[in-house]
Amino acid sequence: MRKSVELWLKKNCKWLVVIVVPIMLVTMFLPVIPSNAVRLCILKSGHPVAALFSGPRKLPKSEFKYYSGNKQEMYYQINVPFETESANVDVLTVHKAVNQKFYQKYVAHLSIPLGP
Repeated sequence: MRKSVELWLKKNCKWLVVIVVPIMLVTMFLPVIPSNAVRLCILKSGHPVAALFSGPRKLPKSEFKYYSGNKQEMYYQINVPFETESANVDVLTVHKAVNQKFYQKYVAHLSIPLGP
C-alpha cells in the first residue's frame, strides 16, 4: 500500500505543483485583504523576494504620526524592508478602493517617514 502511494505521488507530483503553486501565489497577492495589498504593492515595486517574505502587520495608532499620509488609512509594517529611489521602505499605507461593486479591494502605497 505504501509503495503504491509513493508511486502515485511521484507520477502526479508535477501536476500538483503546476496546479497548487499558481493558486497559492494568486491568493497571496489578490488584494481582497489589506496584507495582500501590501504584498502586491511590494511586488509592483520590483521586489519579489521581499513581497513573499514581508509578513505585514498592522501598526498601532500611536505610531501613525511618524509617517506621511492620511491618518484615517491603515498602516502596515513589513519584516523585510526594501529600497526605493528615495529611501528604505518598511511601512505601507492601505485604504479601501472606491466604487468596488463585487468585492472589497484594498490599495497600498509606500509610506515615507516624516523625518527626525
